Amino acid sequence: MHSAVVEGVLRGRELRYAVEAVVVLAGVPGAGKSTFLRRVFAGGDGVRVFDSAHVRERWMPVLGVVPYVLWRPLVHLVYYVRLLSGMRRGLGPMVVHDCATRPWARRLIGWRARRAGLPLHLILLDVPGDVARSGQWKRGRVVRQGSMAMHCRRWPELVAKAVDDPGYVVPGAESALVLSRGEADRIARISFGSGIVGGC
Repeated sequence: MHSAVVEGVLRGRELRYAVEAVVVLAGVPGAGKSTFLRRVFAGGDGVRVFDSAHVRERWMPVLGVVPYVLWRPLVHLVYYVRLLSGMRRGLGPMVVHDCATRPWARRLIGWRARRAGLPLHLILLDVPGDVARSGQWKRGRVVRQGSMAMHCRRWPELVAKAVDDPGYVVPGAESALVLSRGEADRIARISFGSGIVGGC
């Protein structure tokens, strides 16, 4: 398991972060981010999870007859407005599901976390492009070839930089944990609480 200066402590099969931490879970489409989140927060423990798929799923019954490419920009706009407005002190921990390959999105998230005075940490799910593509087919939601190529082209640099400089990936990030698919599968839970000590 590769890590930079990690505040999230791996104890057994648990990752632990400070009580008001913002954790960005990053990876190319199909890397397994949604599956990972459903498993580590299966019981529901007050952690706010932000994922653009939640907006898309709510709108699908109404807009599903229209090609998604036409209303995708609106989904992303609404998602980021809700994400940024929800990034405030006193509301508890939050996990952000994001591919992290769009520089403007990374800068927005980092800027808002700094403005709110919230600790920001990264978990990067690093899987090969062919494995990610297989994951897309399994869930029945395949990313356009050109878009997927862009994600896969930008991803290796983010992983390489995150190990030594988490702030390169998302400005202001205090730590980055890079996990392979196998390593991610061994994480049973992510918890948030006071008194978390840095190190790994």
